[in-house]
Amino acid sequence: MFRPDSDIQRSSTLTAFLKDCGIDSYKDLARRANEEPDWFWSRIIDHAGIRFSKPHTVLRDISDGPESIKWAVGGTLNLTETCLDARIADGRGEKVAIDWVGEDGSRRRWTYSELAAEASRVASALAVRGVRPGQAVGIYMPMIPEIEAALLGIARLGAVAVPLFSGFAPHAIISRLNDSGAVAVLTADATPRRGKPVWMEAALAEALTEVPSVHTVVSLRRFGGAAANPARDLDWTEAVGAASPDFAAVPVKAEDPFLIAYTSGTTGRPKGVVHTHLGVQAKATADFLLCLDMKQDDRHLWMTDMGWVMGPLTLLSVLLSGSTLVVAEGAPSMPGDPFRLLRLASEMEVTHLGVAPTLVRQFMTHELEPLTDYDLSPLRIVASTGEPWTEDAWRWQLDHICRRRAVPLNISGGTELFGAILTSTVLHEIKPGGFSAQALGVGAKVLREDGSEAAPGEVGELVVTQPPLGLTPAIWGDRDRYLETYWSTFPGLWRHGDWVRCDPDGTWFILGRSDDTLNIAGKRIGPPEIEAALTESGEVVDAAAIAAPDDIKGVAVVCVCVAAPDVSLDADLVDRLKDRVGEIVSKPFRPREIHFVEALPKTRSMKTMRRVVRAAFLGEDPGDLSSISNPETIQPIADLQKEKP
Repeated sequence: MFRPDSDIQRSSTLTAFLKDCGIDSYKDLARRANEEPDWFWSRIIDHAGIRFSKPHTVLRDISDGPESIKWAVGGTLNLTETCLDARIADGRGEKVAIDWVGEDGSRRRWTYSELAAEASRVASALAVRGVRPGQAVGIYMPMIPEIEAALLGIARLGAVAVPLFSGFAPHAIISRLNDSGAVAVLTADATPRRGKPVWMEAALAEALTEVPSVHTVVSLRRFGGAAANPARDLDWTEAVGAASPDFAAVPVKAEDPFLIAYTSGTTGRPKGVVHTHLGVQAKATADFLLCLDMKQDDRHLWMTDMGWVMGPLTLLSVLLSGSTLVVAEGAPSMPGDPFRLLRLASEMEVTHLGVAPTLVRQFMTHELEPLTDYDLSPLRIVASTGEPWTEDAWRWQLDHICRRRAVPLNISGGTELFGAILTSTVLHEIKPGGFSAQALGVGAKVLREDGSEAAPGEVGELVVTQPPLGLTPAIWGDRDRYLETYWSTFPGLWRHGDWVRCDPDGTWFILGRSDDTLNIAGKRIGPPEIEAALTESGEVVDAAAIAAPDDIKGVAVVCVCVAAPDVSLDADLVDRLKDRVGEIVSKPFRPREIHFVEALPKTRSMKTMRRVVRAAFLGEDPGDLSSISNPETIQPIADLQKEKP
């Protein structure tokens, strides 16, 4: 158990919120939030100071069923009025909102007033080109200050932002822009990678030959790139720089979309998950400001991409709390700078940091000596999400990043919720890799296959029984797919797709995606349990466990691994690892085969793409690959079958 220091608990935002509500404990708050959602979300809206241009008549209308819930009926607002205008009105106009560091160490800082002015210029420049409220605008940019202004400027106009992963190839860009009907795209000519430009505008130009709806491109030309189509493509410095910095926010209905976040599945085209102006503000407040204790004096760094929901989520959380967002372009670990994320946290005096379990496991493969030079004492919160933790990685984080002072807060949710279903807080004792509570207002439960509630400690499906503000109301343009994907398994309940258990002490554990579940001789298990047995051996730094056809068992376990440095890849190693899984997990799950590659396919959020590993290994169709960050890892896995005797 890790117990947060009493001074952190006493001074937390959550403690103050509980006192203000007249409630004694988080458990009582979570219970009341589930039982009285109108009361709870009204308190969240008040706590965030969310501005409405026209008040709503009904906060929550669930008369057509939870799958058709409507929020703030009759109300209008624009999130930039709360996130920008209100901060300036509060006297924070000269406070640093964005503190940016480039791959080469260069720095730029924008105050709240400067960010608001640039967002207004973006809105004005788009309006001059005929972009109207409700129309979709793509964002295909690296993590630079202008990308934050791009998201906010689109919102200020009342248009709908469509963030695209900065590493997307043309095919992935085409599918998302066509699906959303985008009329404009904000981009940059290139992004540096190890000192050399990687051309983005050229990839976009290639994609736009198949996206007829786009009539305007605005490009920030950092490297002197030329316009592909002078009639369509504008220079950011000229178009945005000359635009009005005083563009008034356009009020939209509370249920109107602010963002379409595309998320990939095993089959079919990517899903356009819709989020609203009100929903994202309320959910970010409940999760980041309360549970993750983000405060106005914090300096927050979570290295991400705007194409993953953490990009918009971290920006809005910072603006809602009135704190500072530290934005770092490039990778969190680089040759010659293996702990770059932690070095930046030290140099930029970060107090509120985000990490991923996979990244921590990468850190563990390096010598610790550079860490001794980093002052991480300002850190108060170290948040994490992504893959399930292994205990050794969690303890390494506690010792070498948190330094047994900062609080390791684990959260899990998804693109569809714009935040968490499960969380940890500074008011709870924290178990390695666990979640100390359900998030507020979600009504999380564990269900068996027949829909009955699982007993404490029993593994089952994670569901949301009380749709929170922030839960997506739609898949863009596809109501039937929305209902089938999320609401059809357990009627009236949102099925998230995770295997979980909740222990008798109230600690939750995620055991992997339910569609990744292995069923070996009638026994079901989540891949992370097998993978943890391998990585905790010290001889493996990453692993993916998959199910493969077997002539005898029907299905057998196959593991594809990344070996630790200097480990000999021989038959003895394979036998040791197989035996370890059999001993730690169970003999029925002892792998039939263990193979080694240099890296596993990952999403941009560092999640292992097991379905891609399985498809490559078995020679099957992997489905949508647009979210993969390292496609070069697929062929080596496919080649493993060729190497077998």
